[in-house]
Amino acid sequence: MRKVILTSIILSLGTALAAQDPTYTQTVTGKTTTVTILEKTSGAKIDPMIYGQMLEDCNDAVVYGGVCDENGNENPQVIEQLKPLRIPVMRWPAGTAIYDYEWKKGIGPKEKRGAVDELVWGGKEYYTFGTDEFIQWCEKIGSEPYINISMGNNSMITASLGEAVDWVEYVNGPATSQMGAMRAANGHPDPYNVKYWCIGNENYLAKKPIHKSETADEYADLLLLWAKTLKTVCPELSLLGVGYNAPWNKVVLDKCGDQLDFLTLHYYMSAKVKDNNIEEPWKTLFGPIRFEESLKVNIALLKDYNSRSGRAENPLRYSIDEWNNRHSVFADDKYSFTRKDDRRQFDVAGTAGMLNVFLRNSHYVGMANYIFPVNGHGLLKTVGNDDAYKSANYHVFDLYRKYMEGSALSAKVEGPGMTGIRLGDLRMDGEKDMDKETVLDLCFIDCAASAGEDGSINVAVSNRCYDKSQKVKIEVPEGYKLVEAIGIQSEDVTASNTPESRDNVKPAPVKVKANTLTLKPCGLAILRFLPE
Repeated sequence: MRKVILTSIILSLGTALAAQDPTYTQTVTGKTTTVTILEKTSGAKIDPMIYGQMLEDCNDAVVYGGVCDENGNENPQVIEQLKPLRIPVMRWPAGTAIYDYEWKKGIGPKEKRGAVDELVWGGKEYYTFGTDEFIQWCEKIGSEPYINISMGNNSMITASLGEAVDWVEYVNGPATSQMGAMRAANGHPDPYNVKYWCIGNENYLAKKPIHKSETADEYADLLLLWAKTLKTVCPELSLLGVGYNAPWNKVVLDKCGDQLDFLTLHYYMSAKVKDNNIEEPWKTLFGPIRFEESLKVNIALLKDYNSRSGRAENPLRYSIDEWNNRHSVFADDKYSFTRKDDRRQFDVAGTAGMLNVFLRNSHYVGMANYIFPVNGHGLLKTVGNDDAYKSANYHVFDLYRKYMEGSALSAKVEGPGMTGIRLGDLRMDGEKDMDKETVLDLCFIDCAASAGEDGSINVAVSNRCYDKSQKVKIEVPEGYKLVEAIGIQSEDVTASNTPESRDNVKPAPVKVKANTLTLKPCGLAILRFLPE
């Protein structure tokens, strides 16, 4: 096995983009953690779309029983409580469910839309929350709609290029076009002008019985045809293509990169939960590092492609199109995956860890969509069709959206942690490209830093230790003073919000003295500094 100290990747390709990459290092040493912010300005702009979300009708009350009931009546509390998050982008109909989603069944009078069996996830697709309802719901919560098109290869479900062309025209075409006239007849004469469209979802996997796995070449050849065709219908589209592992991604970039704005990647943390506690918690809480190491390999591909294709001014970037912390809960003598387990205090640290990776790699991660905003692993949990409450993860997104914007800053972390962690032992699903035998020394404290447009420096620190508080000192450039410190902490790392007790996990001011604080196990704090 080989031993390395984690650092951000800095590959010099002679471009201005590479020269601006933020740096991040961590060294395990001592009893107190020192977080040093190495600069006060940066060209590494943070795209707010990393705080995106994803909706999918996956038989876990995300759409029906979450956003609305089976008749399409919206939950007003979901709308009101999502508004403050300013969710920048919302992906739909989302992931695997697109393979049997037939969009034309979800337009027109609701009373004429019929429910069908959902073939992938089970349950019913009622089609009462269709294209028009989704786009208009996004407008209500202040989010940019993002539509994912199926590019299936099984004739039992209509997933043709013609259907995709019709969908784009229905959404974005003028009322004088055939599909635009249909939209106008359905009550919306003006085009919706939806910008973001993805072609396919995890095409490298088989979705029995409705999709056969494809090779990179098979997918890329079809993607090129579909992308060029859709752009003849609407040249302004920003298209996303399906990414996977490094060999797959290289093929797609080389064949189709000039048609794309994003390549998608899917990563999932995972936790084994028994009696509310995580089994071997370090494997979960350090999991985002495994993602980051895999991401670095793909960043190198992206940098090379952007350099070769002259896209320094308009670089192709990654969208982490699906991510969260999946819980497998022990019951009946086995661990079983469930989306229904509460988001707990330990999920706060895990979620912060993933967001910190996005921030540290701002040049290359331009979008990310957490699953889900409602129910499932969600930010909100509904109670009936007219009530909802905030999960622990809601507050993480709220704080990051408020404070962690602007541009990413370089940082250094030195403090206690764990040594000799084998990368392959960390729990992260979706990565394919890192050396699992790599051994890392990792600090318990994780961080990301940003420079706000108001001249502020904002530092997010999370404690990846499951059972011990950590003392943390923040060192910022000279001339800055602390003006605010807020965090999400609990005495119990398994604490969660419930319908009966909705504020068990919530933000609160953090006590800081001489830029030093004590962070509880799995706690998160964001500190805001302004020029004196």
